[in-house]
Amino acid sequence: MTARVAALRRYPVKSMGGEELASVPVLRAGIPGDRGWCLRETATGRVLSAKRFAPLLLCSARFLDEPRAGEPPPPAEVELPDGSRTRTDDPAGAAALSRLLGVEAAWSRQDAGGGHFDDHPLHLLTTAALKTMSASGEDFDARRFRPNVLIALEAPGRPEDAWPGGEVRLGTLALRVLKPVKRCVMTTLAQPGQAKAQRVLQVILASGGTLGVYARATEAGACAVGDAVSWTPPAEVASIPI
Repeated sequence: MTARVAALRRYPVKSMGGEELASVPVLRAGIPGDRGWCLRETATGRVLSAKRFAPLLLCSARFLDEPRAGEPPPPAEVELPDGSRTRTDDPAGAAALSRLLGVEAAWSRQDAGGGHFDDHPLHLLTTAALKTMSASGEDFDARRFRPNVLIALEAPGRPEDAWPGGEVRLGTLALRVLKPVKRCVMTTLAQPGQAKAQRVLQVILASGGTLGVYARATEAGACAVGDAVSWTPPAEVASIPI
């Protein structure tokens, strides 16, 4: 296949909009700072997600300083739906978000290992799969699906469905592809510039319920927009512990 990295995204706060980057370091635990912050319900300690608190997706976040490998994530600036801004180290900001979400919450920083992931640390998605799904007439904009790596690829169908167990290289960075990404109600929710789209999830469920794949770096490296992408099938991949 002939493919390139089309976009790289990092999400400083779980379930909020993130930032598009020209290049990123990648560790076995993922992209430094990715989902490095979240909001936790004060009463229960549970992590708040847009699956239950949809207004989170109407917020966006960006790091004020670049996260560094092996260090706690730095504060991130958060923009609320009304355009006001706060920071993840500001309790007043947590109070404002508590009012928005209707539940008392506090900022929580992830200091060790990966971020506040639902499953695995890296999410890959191809433009080929999005084009295939868009034939339904529904809005399959990449932003709905929150990939870390969007791969530009002209091919029929959904090529990444064949990748689990194999290896994908983004430039010199090697990733072991782990499993398909199971989709949920978050794909249907409104985001800045995108209206609610209930049928998107119905189309995905009719196609098996997944879209895109999860992966993990086999060793630390980096990748950049424009890097060539190649795939090695499972039968040709050496057994490397992940």
